[in-house]
Amino acid sequence: MTQLSLLHSLSPFSSLSRFSITPPPRFSLPSFSIRAMTSHIVGYPRIGPKRELKFALESFWEGKSSAEELKQVAADLRFSIWKQMAEVGIKYIPSNTFSYYDHVLDTTAMLGAVPPRYGWNGGEIGFDVYFSMARGNASVPAMEMTKWFDTNYHYIVPELGPNVKFSYASHKAVEEYKEAKALGLDTVPVLIGPLSYLLLSKPAKGVDKSFSLLSLVEKIVPIYKEVVAELKAAGATWIQFDEPSLVLDLEALQLQTFTNAYSELESSFSGVNILIETYFADVPIQTYKALTSLKNVAGFGFDLVRGTRTLNFLKSGFPSDKYLFAGVVDGRNIWANDLAASLCILQVLEGIVGKDKVVVSTSCSLLHTAVDLVNETKLDKEIKSWLAFAAQKVVEVNALARALVGQKDQAFFASNATSHASRRSSPRVRNENVQRAVVALKDSDHRRATSISARLAAQQKKLNLPILPTTTIGSFPQTIGLRKVRREYKAKKITEYDYVNAMKEEISKVVKLQEELGIDVLVHGEPERNDMVEYFGEQLSGFAFTVNGWVQSYGSRCVKPPIIYGDVSRPRAMTVFWSSTAQSMTRRPMKGMLTGPVTILNWSFVRNDQNRFTPTCATQTSTTSLTRL
Repeated sequence: MTQLSLLHSLSPFSSLSRFSITPPPRFSLPSFSIRAMTSHIVGYPRIGPKRELKFALESFWEGKSSAEELKQVAADLRFSIWKQMAEVGIKYIPSNTFSYYDHVLDTTAMLGAVPPRYGWNGGEIGFDVYFSMARGNASVPAMEMTKWFDTNYHYIVPELGPNVKFSYASHKAVEEYKEAKALGLDTVPVLIGPLSYLLLSKPAKGVDKSFSLLSLVEKIVPIYKEVVAELKAAGATWIQFDEPSLVLDLEALQLQTFTNAYSELESSFSGVNILIETYFADVPIQTYKALTSLKNVAGFGFDLVRGTRTLNFLKSGFPSDKYLFAGVVDGRNIWANDLAASLCILQVLEGIVGKDKVVVSTSCSLLHTAVDLVNETKLDKEIKSWLAFAAQKVVEVNALARALVGQKDQAFFASNATSHASRRSSPRVRNENVQRAVVALKDSDHRRATSISARLAAQQKKLNLPILPTTTIGSFPQTIGLRKVRREYKAKKITEYDYVNAMKEEISKVVKLQEELGIDVLVHGEPERNDMVEYFGEQLSGFAFTVNGWVQSYGSRCVKPPIIYGDVSRPRAMTVFWSSTAQSMTRRPMKGMLTGPVTILNWSFVRNDQNRFTPTCATQTSTTSLTRL
């Protein structure tokens, strides 16, 4: 089977049932997967192509299904992911990248770093303690959640201090490796490395803020040794340590802690290949030198998509006996890889590190992209041809690996080149009116014509607000009834007249409530909006939307980012009708509510054919950069 036919036909989740109880068969590797080519995936989405894990989790939390049913859905998802990668031909398939909630929380469980308020008394950590840490319970709040570097994924922040008694309390990494092995698959277990884990943590409540979290490295390294020993005993030949914190500008103490930790782990690495994976940016040169100087480490992974200087570092020197895991396929976006360009980079890398030392990989975990393009049956065909979700990126990685060893799939590469040519020449991407408007922009267009004091005076004269006026952020709760009305209108089960009247009725309730509460500046509650980004994107040119392009934000929470594929313009007014309708219901000032351009950019899959800061947007009445949309 060619890579092109794999790309269009392979959908490993087609038979995945919601609560399957049939154990998957032992898997036999296809013949082409054992050829002399090396390909690797850093990580993969765990939520499922149609949010199977989300629904299973929420059913379990609501008491509608059992723990065993949840575990079976999880096992089905893991098997499907591993099976897909093996069928495509990936050599280094990751395990332990699945999580019921969050991979950092999984590491906290592995290290037994459970805050005392959850009442854990030792032993293997189960669902009750695990989900209490993630979500809280009737008695205690959840642990803090924050963004995973500069992505839209959120992780559970470890709470650490000098009195934490670490212990090996979750054997998940070993169990999942054994699970895959029993299915006939040899995987690469993935662990968050000790430096990144500590740098992603915070002092627990009551611990002095000046406490050095890095001082705990001596307490957690022994547990990592236990995990490595168990994985080796189970038959693991490779273990991946994720150290994304290495891309940060580390202080001398932080870098020394990293070096010391892996020096201490060095003896346990005997008999197994260790990969240290970095991603999201370049590794600074001093860190690069420290990293590549480590002993008993077999390979290093670098993000060559966002890491724009890494190639120069590699040219300056790379250990001759190490493997380079080259992250040339973007794990942060949904655009098809430029295979010809990536192959050129890989061939340059071969000349630097040696023909047998380059492993083709993703730039980071595919957790941050949608799962499978096969499920997008309603997406415009031309735009769809420009895209690659996680399942398709796996195919791209292997196609590049095959090409690198002389097994280039000419049809697949030709199809890829045609798609890129189509995108470059499409009038849907480049809007001449927008381009002319952007060229006409002046520096003065980015500044207000009047001073803030003049605007404040005019505002007060117009609105006559008290010294400390009250207002709310904007949106009111989206009730089940509101969502039902919106679904029925979208499905054309009710008329536009009925829909508008339903929204007006809700706005009227919101306005009256705020007046009764004495709010000075009102909002209309935004009952007509499905999502704060999607609502505006649907009314702008240059945006596309998926049906199943879900990406995990945290736990069971998923988002469906819009795709910005071309120059953006506003064909018509977007909020005037609803704002003016709301204003007609009260004498008090009514705010107009807009999602800002930075949020729209950061919550969307953006174009990769231009600089992120290039203005490519125009409104109906004036030209503007994205910072003034």
